[in-house]
Amino acid sequence: MIPTYFGMGVVLLATSAWVVVSVVYFRSKPRWTDDDARKALYRDRFSEIESETKSRLIEAVDRAELGEELGVALLADLEDEDVDRDEGSSMLVGASLAVVVVALSVALYIHWGDPTAESVRNIGSVVMSANATPGQLDDVAKRLNVRIKSRPQDRASWYYLALTHFKAERFSDAAEAFAMVQAPGDGPLLDVDVHWAQAAFLAAGGILDADARMVVDRIQTYRSDHPSVLELLTLDAVQRRQHERVVSYSDRALRQEISESQRDFFERGLVTARAQLSSARPHLDVFVDVRAIPMEFSWLLVYARAEKAGPPLAVVKRPLDGRDSFNVTLDDAVSMDPTRPISSVDHVYVVARLSVTGTANAHPGDMERRSEILTPDGATVRFSFVDDLGVMEPN
Repeated sequence: MIPTYFGMGVVLLATSAWVVVSVVYFRSKPRWTDDDARKALYRDRFSEIESETKSRLIEAVDRAELGEELGVALLADLEDEDVDRDEGSSMLVGASLAVVVVALSVALYIHWGDPTAESVRNIGSVVMSANATPGQLDDVAKRLNVRIKSRPQDRASWYYLALTHFKAERFSDAAEAFAMVQAPGDGPLLDVDVHWAQAAFLAAGGILDADARMVVDRIQTYRSDHPSVLELLTLDAVQRRQHERVVSYSDRALRQEISESQRDFFERGLVTARAQLSSARPHLDVFVDVRAIPMEFSWLLVYARAEKAGPPLAVVKRPLDGRDSFNVTLDDAVSMDPTRPISSVDHVYVVARLSVTGTANAHPGDMERRSEILTPDGATVRFSFVDDLGVMEPN
């Protein structure tokens, strides 16, 4: 908007200057030579009338009438000349001003206006439609490319072009277009960055190459656990057979309230990856029965602490989504601090807590179950919030 207002101000100043110059330059100026000639002619005629009166060629009464007529004629002649000049000047000023204003208005519209707006009308409905055909998407892409060529700073057009390429499965083109949506120095746009990361991931063949990793790292600086980004990280780790990373990314996603389809994806990834890990690794399986719990609870936290207390070694957090029970595993993949994994100690105890807030610290009204001291050798710990017992079941 600032360039537009600046341009309008320039036009206003230019128009004002033109009016002032025109008025000063074209205003009627005294033309003494012409007026004096007319006055001299009429003065000569008055002299002739005086001579004729003295010679008694005309009567005194007639002389007075002739003098009056000559005076009136002189005044009218002078006024007509001034009017003609003023009207001519006014018409010239008006015509010039009209031409200048129109020309400047057209130039301003071409430079700051939107002459190509009609060519991209209603493209949003095509891009967002689930029934858009390849031909329609190609047509939209052509129109957007034409517009961007003349308006390279139009971020909205870049965004629609990126979505068009993405929908047409031209992922490399989509990633390039998404990169142009945000101007340098602008604040991050999460939706744009996520689509950009997805396009770069697919353009690289289903892995996070350097370009895709750059976008993912960018997102994680301001949103570390976005489910769609964790999905990309999980898929990349699967491709690279990094099973512990698959467990870690999946668990981070499952700690959030996510859609059912996302939850199913991450739970399957979690189970599949853990099946690839060594069964001899230090870990504990925990079963928690949450039937008939009070409605005010929203979160389940399960964690293992060292026998000598201190911060939790491994933590699992799940939203209470209506299920009757949860099966979770505490191992190094879900360490709270990678420098203090559960495998670094010989004995731990396990706590299961029902929480209203889901925060790390316990609050009044939270319900807890705690196990005995045990060795993280693959044992299964069972908790129930129907009674007061926490029972350990040997492996």
